[in-house]
Amino acid sequence: MTRPDRTLQANILLVLFCASFLSVYCTRVVRVYLAQRSAESIDIAGLERAIRLVPDNAMFPHLLGLQFSAREQDSTTAIANLRQAVRLNPYSGRYWLDLAAAYQQAGNAVAQNDAVQSALAAEPGSPEIAAEAAQYFLASADWDRALPLVRQALEKNPQAAPGLLLECWRATHDASLLLARAIPADPEIQLAFLRLLTGQKEKSSAALVWQHLVASGISFPPQLATFYLDDLVREHDVPAFARAWRGLASLAPLLQRYLPTDNLIVNGSFEQPILNYGLDWRHESSEHVVAGIDEAIAHSGLHSLALSYDGNPAYLAGWSQFVPVQADSTYEFSAWIKSENLTTSSGPRLAISDAYSGANLLLMDDVLDTHPWHRVAGTFQVPAGTELVVTQITRAPANTKIKGRLWVDDLRLERK
Repeated sequence: MTRPDRTLQANILLVLFCASFLSVYCTRVVRVYLAQRSAESIDIAGLERAIRLVPDNAMFPHLLGLQFSAREQDSTTAIANLRQAVRLNPYSGRYWLDLAAAYQQAGNAVAQNDAVQSALAAEPGSPEIAAEAAQYFLASADWDRALPLVRQALEKNPQAAPGLLLECWRATHDASLLLARAIPADPEIQLAFLRLLTGQKEKSSAALVWQHLVASGISFPPQLATFYLDDLVREHDVPAFARAWRGLASLAPLLQRYLPTDNLIVNGSFEQPILNYGLDWRHESSEHVVAGIDEAIAHSGLHSLALSYDGNPAYLAGWSQFVPVQADSTYEFSAWIKSENLTTSSGPRLAISDAYSGANLLLMDDVLDTHPWHRVAGTFQVPAGTELVVTQITRAPANTKIKGRLWVDDLRLERK
């Protein structure tokens, strides 16, 4: 046979091989397409047809097993199909966990446990698989296997913290155990746990988590903890609120400037940025009053609080500050005030009242007309049962029109 003949023969064989391969490939593509179309309805008949068309595709027996498990409660058939899925694809943790669920439904704890372990072996780095596997072990109170998996899941996927920590709490009701063995040394995850306990009204456990956070010495944005501080105020736990503020300041050097001194008013000269939480000033919009920090007019330093009334009736100015106090004690309050064209029959007043009952402990004289900076002062006795007061600017009565401007600076409150 000549060389050209051999070349022609080789080319013919190559064409025949390619044609054969293309035929097989096209047949495969068509069968997979038909199988997927059959499975689109997610009904049992369609999935069974898909399996016949593509018997080596693990997806279809997996879906069929789920259908038998969910719709017909046929655990035997469900398990058979799910076992076929993991035989075809043993590297899917999802398939193994669904098989574990079917064994759980059938009451086969040993096989369930083996399937969970196979899921972990199939995808050892998956936080989703670790989290779901942990829930099987939580259900059987197997903390030794469950809690390390929870930690692994949270380290890789902190966003799962709210749901996963809720499952852990329901299973254990032991904050110390979870902090020690399940929750990573990540302040944001620990704060998620604290938020969970606060919402569950688990006061003592929440306090334990807070102490753990502070003792860790790991700093975090202090705004993330305001929910806990506000909850302590709502729960009337003023001593814990004051301690929590100092604890937060130990983690955030910025807050050192917002700790009470001999002057219990924090940031009384408005020289520090307004935090709007904790023991610093809190502010919110108030109808017919424009209030904010004035950087051009001050009694001392560079700033003061400025209020502008637009001529309509107005009540609270929208600025206030909580101050922990001691019952049966005497306090002296003072501030510097400046006014400009304040026209009204009832001017603004500085007031100190019980933060819970609203009872006024000190109500200063109202401010009218135009006056340069001048000091106002007063003394009051804290009654038994009062632990938290609020300093604010109000009007009494408040149903009259008011127009003009007011500046407040250098507030001071001292226990005598």
